[in-house]
Amino acid sequence: MTRRPPRREQGYAMLAVVAGIGVMAALAAGAAASTSARLDTLEAETTNARLTAAADAGIQIALANLTRPGIGARWAIDGRTYTESLGDVPIAIRIEDEAGKIMINRIDGENVGWLATALGLPQRQVDAMRDSFDDWIDQDDEPRRDGAESRDYRRRGYAARNGPPLSVEELGDIRGFTPALVERIGRIATVEVNGGPFDKRYADPLAIQVMNDGDGNALDVIERRREIAGQRPALSIKDPADWAGRVVSVIAVARGPGGAQAQRRVVVQITGRARQPYVLRWGA
Repeated sequence: MTRRPPRREQGYAMLAVVAGIGVMAALAAGAAASTSARLDTLEAETTNARLTAAADAGIQIALANLTRPGIGARWAIDGRTYTESLGDVPIAIRIEDEAGKIMINRIDGENVGWLATALGLPQRQVDAMRDSFDDWIDQDDEPRRDGAESRDYRRRGYAARNGPPLSVEELGDIRGFTPALVERIGRIATVEVNGGPFDKRYADPLAIQVMNDGDGNALDVIERRREIAGQRPALSIKDPADWAGRVVSVIAVARGPGGAQAQRRVVVQITGRARQPYVLRWGA
């Protein structure tokens, strides 16, 4: 005859079974969560790869349209947006003439003041940006009223350049220029290319305003605004010699679901040669 365990032992056994079930359930839930997380990560990586490939394709599409044999068929370099797609991924592409941007190594504090005012910044920040920029590029160590010199930057581990900035990103080292502001300025600013003059024909109206006399109501600023708005035909490059040596930025943005996107930007120099129609100057 089989002996039944005492009631107390039966209770302990039942508790052990319940506890075991709980542990197994917890392990199963953890495994499910881990699997779900891995799937989410894999999906995100796949989406990013698709968007990156689409952005890269956008760059190649733009370069092909920039270097077509027929000049009249080439894409414009005035910053207008072209829309393409790779499969079901939309790509926004624009081309910007580097000679039509604010050349930060040619301007002074007065130009910076015009820029800051046009951007709608408060007067206190306008004054700080203007004076600090002049202090950054001049040769002395005496700060202007609202400016900053090397001694003000030493705690950050660097000194004023005492010369023109070498990149747009360098503006972020100067008092008054916030990271968000530098990013905003970076869309219409550059460092002088090829030693050539500022070319207003394909420039942003704000760049024309800053590189000229700061007058937002000047005729060339108004005409450029009208071109961008489609109220008058935009100028196009018709002379092959005008293409040779020109430096442009090509920006391609591929957008996916949920706000996901990938961006590629390259700076190329158009050569005018059939065998090598462009030379890469910079890319990211």
